[in-house]
Amino acid sequence: MSAKNTEQPEPFKLRLRHPVHWFARTFIMKPFYKKPKITVLEPITEPAIFVSNHDAKRGPVVSDVYFPVRTAKWGAYEMLCGYNTRRKYLRDVFYRKKQGMGKFMSSFKSFFEAFFSIGFYRGMNIMPTYPDARLTKTLSMSMDVLDKGVSLYIFPEDSDGGYREEMAKFFPGFVMLAESYYKRTGKDVPVYPVYYHSGYNKMVIGRPRHAHKLKEEGLDRNAIAELFRQDVNALLNDYIKEN
Repeated sequence: MSAKNTEQPEPFKLRLRHPVHWFARTFIMKPFYKKPKITVLEPITEPAIFVSNHDAKRGPVVSDVYFPVRTAKWGAYEMLCGYNTRRKYLRDVFYRKKQGMGKFMSSFKSFFEAFFSIGFYRGMNIMPTYPDARLTKTLSMSMDVLDKGVSLYIFPEDSDGGYREEMAKFFPGFVMLAESYYKRTGKDVPVYPVYYHSGYNKMVIGRPRHAHKLKEEGLDRNAIAELFRQDVNALLNDYIKEN
């Protein structure tokens, strides 16, 4: 069994402008990623938490370039570490495990992408998330971002078996964030479901729910996460495919 990766990313810093990201956004992202038709079902109240499907690599990019409000995002901590850690994560997890890519192509793509990905991640205001108790660090950083009036964009789907059009499971980390923020501030931050579909080139931002209110109604974290999973999938079926 391989040893646990103990490498730590640099402390997260909310950036208004990052030169590498500005260049990539202007000359790479916008020319190659077409702006989707965006439907907002209810006016957005900020700061907020947005929970969305991933749509492989396109979801995070499109949400960064075209989303109607500024957000910080959650991402795998490995992608904010050193080059070798980034390369291995891209090769073994993102391309092979999540996208089913072959050994040669996943190695080839990860070798090059790992060089510049750190600039993209920092410019997109992606903060590290962890699969263990270190998630408390992410929650603390996220609450600081909310305190600044900046919203969070989170991809909570369980993608170990690959990215699906209809998601089968949501991890409840975003519910923990909403609960923690309520305990600290007394504010029941709105949580909005979002669905982006690159094939239809559409994005829908649904109506919000409030995690603390749902908790008072008797739902636990997993049940709340499941409710939002259903909300996000419903946007696909009711607004993406049907219009």
